[in-house]
This record gives sequence, structure tokens and C-alpha cells, in this order.
Amino acid sequence: MIIEFCVENFRSFKDPTKLSMVAARAFKEHQATHTIQIEEGISLLKTAVLYGNNASGKSNLLAAILFMRRMVMASFKDSLATEGKGGFQIPKFKLDRQSLSGPSTFEITFFKKGTWFRYGFEIHNAVVAREWLFQNTTKEVPLFKRTGQSFEINKSTFQEALGLEKFTRENVLFLTLVAQLNGAISRVVVDCFDEIRSANGITPSSREPLTIELMKADPKFKTWINRFLQYLEIASISTEAQTVEEFSSNDLRSMGADEESIPLMLQVQDNLRKNRSHEEKIRVWHRQYDGNGLLTDTISFDLEGEESDGTKKLIYLLGPWYIALKLGLILVVDELDTSLHSALIPKLLEFFHAENQTGAQLIFTVQDITLLDKDIFRRDQIFFLEKDQFGASSLYSLGDFKSSRVRKSSDFAKNYLEGKYGAVPHFQLDEKLKSLINGQV
Repeated sequence: MIIEFCVENFRSFKDPTKLSMVAARAFKEHQATHTIQIEEGISLLKTAVLYGNNASGKSNLLAAILFMRRMVMASFKDSLATEGKGGFQIPKFKLDRQSLSGPSTFEITFFKKGTWFRYGFEIHNAVVAREWLFQNTTKEVPLFKRTGQSFEINKSTFQEALGLEKFTRENVLFLTLVAQLNGAISRVVVDCFDEIRSANGITPSSREPLTIELMKADPKFKTWINRFLQYLEIASISTEAQTVEEFSSNDLRSMGADEESIPLMLQVQDNLRKNRSHEEKIRVWHRQYDGNGLLTDTISFDLEGEESDGTKKLIYLLGPWYIALKLGLILVVDELDTSLHSALIPKLLEFFHAENQTGAQLIFTVQDITLLDKDIFRRDQIFFLEKDQFGASSLYSLGDFKSSRVRKSSDFAKNYLEGKYGAVPHFQLDEKLKSLINGQV
């Protein structure tokens, strides 16, 4: 589980920015369902929702988490692929000259197997400037610290890394290298990053394969998703092998293909057939009735070609939703509410909160104000992002406000729209805009 995540000098984040998943002790609402206790007096939030104006930095914060994940999971492999010449290409904060020439910093604290791990790195000029890993069981102790190519390794608690520093290139994370060589502790930390999964709420590309694979491999998932979809008037869903229409040489000739092109076209067709022989698509089954309203049959629809964007998104999203809850993963979703009915999302969140016994976490962005509700979220689960006059994003929680301004019984949505929490659009229809559209200027 993520305890906190920090980032500096990445996209719209100029200054150090921290997302904390630690539940506020003073808040008692939804304590049994929305938090998980990891130690005496310390609980973590199961979900965190991000609100803010367009271009406020919501997506950038999720991108920072996923960027750090990719660096950890791929730095060793990427270095091998480029024979050590590759570097970290980081989108820095561009609206400040010092930031453009300065380092970018990422740090995350995980809770795993009864232990806190705090890991981070600083990238400067496409190489690792600093890197560190701390472990906390009863107190925090360093496992290793790195400054450039100088390493301090704890000989008693991180023996798995001894001697490996001389094999570490300047553009490779030390943690990743040690894990590649089967270091036990480093492997646990890298596995924490592997448990971070993402789903894009706008396009289905990151969700589709998982739902299909689960339907093929996990009968329990197929039963679960069919049960879930009955509320959408869907009788059932199934998978079907993809097929590629095949043409003979004569078919191609009749279509006007010249003789020189036919062998190439047949080869392309053969490659398509081989590549798609294992792929499948989803079919959605609806009930069919006669003229008297009596059920006569079920009829299938191609999900991609005949169903709405909302139905497609929900079906593809349920795969990551299910696997996160089953395995205790961390699911990051940008624009969760896109194409989904506003009454459906609270039910999804209710299920995630109430049926989450594995320590799964959900971090997501939305625009739907109706979700700003005390019956859906605790105050410390709601985060806002806004930009200052210099274009830098800042992050703060509804739980940061004094109780005199925000009570657990407050109307969060109403107060947000009235600007009491900030992070709302500042847009005015001034006279200049009106005159321009009316051709008066």
C-alpha cells in the first residue's frame, strides 16, 4: 500500500508536492469501510479522489506516479537496450529557468509485509544524481544512500547489495540492478511498484486486454462481471476469437491488385492471421422479445462496434477493478467519470470500499461534482489541485481545512462550487470576448 508519494520538478509541479494516504486520526467517518489499519494508531486510505480546474495538474500527478513506476521497472532493461548510453528523459517544469536546469525528485513510501519502505531518487542531466532506500520496522534505518556513483550500503541490513555498486551505471537505478540479481529486500520494493496499475478513463487501450484475459482464465471473474452487468439490462457477455477475412490470389486479382503486389499482400494477410489467432473480442448478449413483450431469445452485439462508450468503458474497467480488489493492487485511473452515469460511480466506489479486504488502493481524478459527498468520501480522501500565477500546481486536501470551515456534515459540493475550497475555474465573459464574437472589434 502507498503511504505517501512526493514529486518535485515534474511537468506542472515545480515545488515538492506530497500526496498522503495516511488517514487523519481525528476523522471518524467511514472509518470501518474507507480505511485499513496497518499499525496501532495508523490507518491508510483505500481511495483518494483528485479535483481541480482543467489543466490544474490532476493528470500530471498520476503521470508522476506512473513515471516513477516505469523508471524502477525499466531502468536496467532500458540501459541494456541502449548499451548504457540511454538516459532518463524527464518532462520538467518549464515555466521557471532554474527548474529547467535543475534535478527532478521522486519519493514513495510503501507498507509491505509489516514494513515501511521509503525509496526515492533524484535525476539530473539524464543520470541518477541521488538515490536512497530506508526501511522501518520499529525505527527507520537506511539500507543504502547514493550520491552520483558514490554508495553507502548498510552492511548489516542490506548485504544483498554489497559489491554491486561497481556494476551500476550512472543511468541505472541501484535498486533495480540489485533486484535483477535476486536481492530479497530490493525485490520486495520493486514488487511494490509492480503492484501499481493504471487505467485510462478516456481511452480503453490500457483496460481492454486485462478484462478479456480474465474472462478467458478466471471463471469467478466471468461470473462476477455477468452479475455486475445485469443492472445494465445485459444478459451476459462472452469472448469470441478474432477472425481476419482471407483472400486468395484470384480474389486479389479481381479486386485490381497487380501480380507483383499479390505475394506481398498474401504475406501481410498471413502475418495478420498468425498474430490475431490468439486474440479475442467481447460480445454482449441482450434479451430479445416478441411483439407481446415475451422473452424469446438472446442476441449478441459486438462490444466495440455496437455498444455505447459508457458500456465499453465499464466492461473494460471492471477487469482492473476486480484484479485490484483480489490481489490488493494500487489502481490509478485518470478521468474515472468519463462516459459513466453519475449514479453508477458511487456504486463502484461503494463496492471498492466495502469489499476491499486486501489493502487495494484507488487513486483517481474526476470532474463530477456530485461525488463530493460526505456519504461517499471522508474529508481526508478529497484532494484539490490548482495552479498559482506562475503556472505551478499545488495539492491540498479537504482534511487540511480547519474544522470550523469544513465539518463532516458540510455540503462539500455546494461549498466547492461557491469557491470556498479553491481549485475552481476563474472565467468571466468580459466585454472584449463579447465584442469579438459579435464582430464589433
